[in-house]
Amino acid sequence: MIAQRAAEFAFDPALVQLNHASFGAPTRAALGRLADQHRRIEHDTATRLGDGLAQDLAPVRRLVADLLGADDGQVALVANATEASGALATSLPLAPGDHVALLDVEYESVLRAWQERCARSGARLAVLRTPVPATADALVGAFDRLPAGTRYVVVSAVTSSTALRVPVREVVRTVAAQGASVLLDAAHVVGHEPVDVAGTGALAAFGSLHKWLPAPRSSGFLWVARPVLDVVRPAAVALHYDEDLAARFAWRGTWDPAPTLGLPDAVREWRGWEAAGDLRRAAELADEVTQAVTAAGWRPTGEAALRPARLRAFVVPAPLPRLRAAADAAGLRLWTGAAPDGRTLARVATHVWTDESDIARVTALARSLGGQDR
Repeated sequence: MIAQRAAEFAFDPALVQLNHASFGAPTRAALGRLADQHRRIEHDTATRLGDGLAQDLAPVRRLVADLLGADDGQVALVANATEASGALATSLPLAPGDHVALLDVEYESVLRAWQERCARSGARLAVLRTPVPATADALVGAFDRLPAGTRYVVVSAVTSSTALRVPVREVVRTVAAQGASVLLDAAHVVGHEPVDVAGTGALAAFGSLHKWLPAPRSSGFLWVARPVLDVVRPAAVALHYDEDLAARFAWRGTWDPAPTLGLPDAVREWRGWEAAGDLRRAAELADEVTQAVTAAGWRPTGEAALRPARLRAFVVPAPLPRLRAAADAAGLRLWTGAAPDGRTLARVATHVWTDESDIARVTALARSLGGQDR
């Protein structure tokens, strides 16, 4: 079955694909449907990119809202998490003396957006230290003493570089007790971890949909709580800027809706994997790779309770250039980078095509970098 699943994707067979969490991985069938959708659009652009677009997007928005556990009137369809984050950063109220806080492992594009907004508004950005390796208590504790005047706290449900599943509800309670609101970065959630955006208590949530669903690039969502439903606008001012949330983002200038229109088929594929047990098996392989590379000397970035189902990150006892050269030579595609303190990180994402031989190759890489079996 794993070999059959691998054949459903357009991968180079010489490479081991363990980084779909960065850019996603559409199936061959999804790519074919994307081409069909583009042909449909080109047959009548005046309708498909004009008056008919909102009608075509409405059932997709309802589907995405169901995935989020949300009211579809509070959901907008966007190109990706970065666009949604930018909309929040440019439209939510912020004044001199206010603070925005986020962890030092927050996604860099999100961090940069708030750096720019704070610089323009006279607010200040507080970057909170993330303890790595992390415990749940330490992660929540990072938000215990926010700077006075903190208005927003940006939190990832699953951090990107360090792959930590943050205890979001506990963080929201800690932040709310200090008078601040949480903006939830849920880029690594839909198709990966259970999600109920309204139930978290966040003021807004955003994410990409092409990372963990077998959907063509790119597609994303923005959810906003009712108190800011009339406040949040696209960063780019366009024709329907002052209409309801769905219209504001459906008409934000000419864009390519074909990947977004393919989401219903992607969800059907994903649900088929779930019913067949393929996603459960991928999660088991994530546990296996964690055990294997830990024995070889890599250190998990968080305790077991903080590890997402199919995304794991490790502190690697080797310089980053050496890790990257060794991974490239081994044909391993995994995310690599540096922690805020300069230590080397590696992140592994398992999926329906991952098998035991892939785990063996990652383990061999870990051993080759100087770790010792324990």
